Amino acid sequence: MIKTEEPVANLLSIAKLPPFPTVALRLMELIAEDTISFVEVGDLLKTDATLSAAVLRASNSPLFSARGEIKSIPLALVTLGLDRVSLLILTTAMWRTVPGALSPQSIRPWWRHNLATALLCKQLAGHDMVDEYCYMCGLLHSIGQLVLLSAFPSQYAALLARTSACGCRLMEAERSQFGVDHCELGAALLKKWNIPDEMVDAAAHHHDPASGSHPFTPIVNASCLAATYLGFPVTPHVGSGVEELPAVAQEFLNDERLCAEIMDRVKAMEGTVVPA
Repeated sequence: MIKTEEPVANLLSIAKLPPFPTVALRLMELIAEDTISFVEVGDLLKTDATLSAAVLRASNSPLFSARGEIKSIPLALVTLGLDRVSLLILTTAMWRTVPGALSPQSIRPWWRHNLATALLCKQLAGHDMVDEYCYMCGLLHSIGQLVLLSAFPSQYAALLARTSACGCRLMEAERSQFGVDHCELGAALLKKWNIPDEMVDAAAHHHDPASGSHPFTPIVNASCLAATYLGFPVTPHVGSGVEELPAVAQEFLNDERLCAEIMDRVKAMEGTVVPA
């Protein structure tokens, strides 16, 4: 257990998470500037051979049902489109922040929950929003839990196993045992990585969206709750009824076709991005 007065920076140091890939950071800048092009994405991936290989492997997965083998990044861009390839890059980059010392079994619920939340964010984002950005807000929203899983694998896993899915109860348990909660840790880590403010805000306030300052944060909150009800919780789910969720989450959960689509895409993307 850490002392309550120990700075967040020290805990981030203990966790030793690898930095967020530079390629993904630059990609987010291009998306924000709305100047992204096939050529720029291709040039970006040329600077990271490992990420390029992972994207090509993912491009040839059943998730995209491409006709014929995709053997190059330009072909992947033409075949799958900028949007899909961008999401592959960002999701693969996120996986690379997971320390290799963590077992697949310990990380799987967290990873699936974040994938589901990200896909729901993209689904629920309005047409006037940059849905790739909203997707990343969902994908990164609980990165603080990865810090705790990395720093205290057995202790935090035990805490998750005995804690309800209610965010407030979880945060209280985290503060009681570790002196900080995953929202505070997540926001601090994303700032350290120079991640855009929208994603920092979602990490800091996804359990209390009224305290946030960006329009994506309420979407992340609703998506996080809906992901849990879809069967992708990080903690055992003993929360309140669906009728107490935000209206947008209730509306989504009442659409059986969309629910089934998200569930299928989570399972497919998990198998695509995470090496066997």
